[in-house]
Amino acid sequence: FPRWNPLLLGGTPFLESLAGGDSLYPTSLLLLFMDTHRALGWKLVLHVFLAGLFMFAWVRALGLSRVAALLAGLAFLMAPYMVTLVWPGHDGKLFVTALTPLLFWAAERSLTRRGVGSFAVLGLIVALILYSTHFQMAYFLFGGVGAYYVFRTIQIARGSDGEADAAAPGTARTLALRKLTLFLLAALLGAGAAGIQLVPAVSYITDFSRRAATTAAPGEESRAYSSSWSMHPEEAASLVVPEFVGSNIGGSDWTSDTYWGRNPFKHNHEYAGLIVLLLAGISFAGAPRRGLRWFFTGLGGVALLFTLGANTPVWRVFYEILPGISLFRAPSMVIFLFGFSAATLMAFGVDRAFEVARDHAMGEEWRKISRYQWGAAALLLVLLLLAASGALTSLWTALFYRGIEPERAATLEAARPFIVRGSFFATVIAAATAGIWWALRRGYLQPLGVVVLLALAIGTDQGRVNEPFIQLQNFREFASPDENMRFLMARTETDPPFRVFSVIQNGQDVAPAMHGVELAAGHHPNDLLRYRELIGGVGGVFPENLFNANVLAILNVRYLLWPDYQFAAPEGLEPVSRISYRDGRPFTSVYPVPTLPRARLVADAVVLPDAEVLSFILGPDFDPAGQVVLPEAPPIELSGGGVDGAVVWEERGPNALSLRVRSEQPALLVLSDNWFPAWRARLNGEEVPVLRANYTLRAVAVPAGDHALEFFYRSHVLRNSLILTLLSLGVLLGAWGYGLLVERRAVRGARSAHREGG
Repeated sequence: FPRWNPLLLGGTPFLESLAGGDSLYPTSLLLLFMDTHRALGWKLVLHVFLAGLFMFAWVRALGLSRVAALLAGLAFLMAPYMVTLVWPGHDGKLFVTALTPLLFWAAERSLTRRGVGSFAVLGLIVALILYSTHFQMAYFLFGGVGAYYVFRTIQIARGSDGEADAAAPGTARTLALRKLTLFLLAALLGAGAAGIQLVPAVSYITDFSRRAATTAAPGEESRAYSSSWSMHPEEAASLVVPEFVGSNIGGSDWTSDTYWGRNPFKHNHEYAGLIVLLLAGISFAGAPRRGLRWFFTGLGGVALLFTLGANTPVWRVFYEILPGISLFRAPSMVIFLFGFSAATLMAFGVDRAFEVARDHAMGEEWRKISRYQWGAAALLLVLLLLAASGALTSLWTALFYRGIEPERAATLEAARPFIVRGSFFATVIAAATAGIWWALRRGYLQPLGVVVLLALAIGTDQGRVNEPFIQLQNFREFASPDENMRFLMARTETDPPFRVFSVIQNGQDVAPAMHGVELAAGHHPNDLLRYRELIGGVGGVFPENLFNANVLAILNVRYLLWPDYQFAAPEGLEPVSRISYRDGRPFTSVYPVPTLPRARLVADAVVLPDAEVLSFILGPDFDPAGQVVLPEAPPIELSGGGVDGAVVWEERGPNALSLRVRSEQPALLVLSDNWFPAWRARLNGEEVPVLRANYTLRAVAVPAGDHALEFFYRSHVLRNSLILTLLSLGVLLGAWGYGLLVERRAVRGARSAHREGG
């Protein structure tokens, strides 16, 4: 199991930096039984399917009908705010969204059942969610479930709407307090059970990741980072007419370069389903469990306002109050709590609509529901007329988007036919939904027909939004290396280790790593801050320092992978491999550049504080071949000048490196891999310190003579976290087993009593 990923950005920790993604998540076992690309695809399909089952179970736990659970489950598993995450590959977000109703189900189950077994199940689900490694989504999900649990225990303490109905008034508060205490304990044990994933990641992100820079940034800069990628009014309007804001993904006419909103681009959709919202509104026409319905109205409303980021004061309140918000960005992802709340209210609305439509004694209630439904259809008709006349977009830019850029305004004008079409579809959906209930009320439809028609309408409405975001691609063609890549792959097999600086995608290219080619740049959300500062790419910008000859040399960059289609050829360099257009113009090329070996001996150390290191390395006074920069004096006396010696690689793996070193004088072996405290070294079998060199790389002091040097990865944080995981899992599994045993004994006792009574 890898503990280090050497392929990107000078190397990053595997688990700590979340580079391994959901490697410890149960469905990753699929990687052992099928091709990687198929396993990744099946994980998405499986979670979308399970999301519907979990939603069904949650609605049934609330005491609602199977029909309500069926329709809510269908609406949730087809929800575009989850399914459209397939296109950008945001599997972690999709996993947490799919598990949301499961965690709420476990929370409700622990409130309505006796014993500790249900709390153990809740703790195990908490751990499962954390193993998805999308801690930001998990953070907000846990906040929502925590608020729900507090709300429900208050209900229990007051003796209403829950298990407290069966409890004596004097014991209601004690029962509520015990439930809340066990809930908190289960949540803590769940976090402990995921400790091997959670604890190292939290430590890394706060101390080593480039995300740490956003935490320490000045107030306005940090707030701007945290509120970036929020929804805007245009996205909010798309919750009713999904075509309104457009997209950049292709796949259909309305998603091809039609995004005119205020974010750089749009690769997913927050649509929850118009029918879901319409049926959720019916729940307020006298459906049961009024307090619960108002809770989910509040949860969904707060989540929606939060997704709008700095556009409303709600996000700012949470930013100032809740710890950890400054580490996150993209408030828009919290839309899943809005969608889940809407689907829950929809289930209440379905049952209430069936009840009122079939009971002719409830005439006044029916008139309220009918006015609401046809009124919604009428409002959407007005919206359609405004869109068709062009008044809608004109009013929008005048009232809500006054500073729209000319390019975005042109995109909006080009997208207007799709907005008209979407408005028409929304009007038809609203009218059809109202007509279905009217037909049931009049006896023209039977309940089964209503269920079938509503299911078809939900599938059509949400499926049309999902379809462009599910685009199939031939993996063999996608993964097939081109001529340039085959050249680099051949060099990795025969030559000493080296890195490539791919300038493609402005330095964010990661495709060569798929073929085992190590990259000096690339995309990684949690790479090491010091390395990003060295290459000049903090904040995801172009790594401009990689064009500095000193930086290229110390990072062992031997080749440039150059996009000739974008930039002019680098001056003074000749390609060793090239792909050309049919007319002979170069498309992409591989250029060799002067570099230094991955591991080399140096006998001259320059001691500088960190604040001065980068300017020195980038400047003309630094000799990358003969000098190394250290933050402290080296633990060995160095003579300066050149070194007579040799370094020979014996083994290179993700967790360990072995070299034979010969030096005629005391020296520092400099390794062009990132320094991290978990990396240790043995020289001739004895552990020696690993120094941080050249701001972010590694070095080891080597006396004169022949030596066996080994670098190995050993993290005390990982070891202690594993112990925490095993202990917490043991407690949870033990409590679950004990709960099952008690339940079985109770069942046997009840059967025995029944037989004796008979």
